[in-house]
Amino acid sequence: QQYLRKTWSKAGVQLVSRHLSTTLQRLSSSSSNNNNENIDEGIGLQRKIRTGEDIHTMQRRLQYQMRKRGILETDLLLSTFASDHLTSLSHEELVDLDALLSNIDWDIFYWATNKTPAPEEVQRMSVFQKLQQHAMRRGTGITRMPDLDESK
Repeated sequence: QQYLRKTWSKAGVQLVSRHLSTTLQRLSSSSSNNNNENIDEGIGLQRKIRTGEDIHTMQRRLQYQMRKRGILETDLLLSTFASDHLTSLSHEELVDLDALLSNIDWDIFYWATNKTPAPEEVQRMSVFQKLQQHAMRRGTGITRMPDLDESK
């Protein structure tokens, strides 16, 4: 038990250390590459600007990203939103959704459920307003992640 505790503790330190190192690299590269046309400062984390991606490909990529976030609450909220709304969103809304997904899972969840106020630029997004309405309609009932072929 002592060995496992030390091993898990060491693995946790390594994971945090790796995350901090990656974050520092990203920050230093963003400050030295301010003219990089493939990166948009966006709302939260940096996001890559994708060119030449048709709307169907973008919808499928976003659907996957909305299902595989890592935090169950956010996965459920976003995957059910994708199932209900993804195919009806405009290209501009899909681009905004892509930018929104560059933020941290808990931030997205708390903003969408009105637990914490969202930044002004997020609040102005029509797709975010739809996500908030979706979160309010979902309520507190038991839900499951929709099957991929259930997307409307």
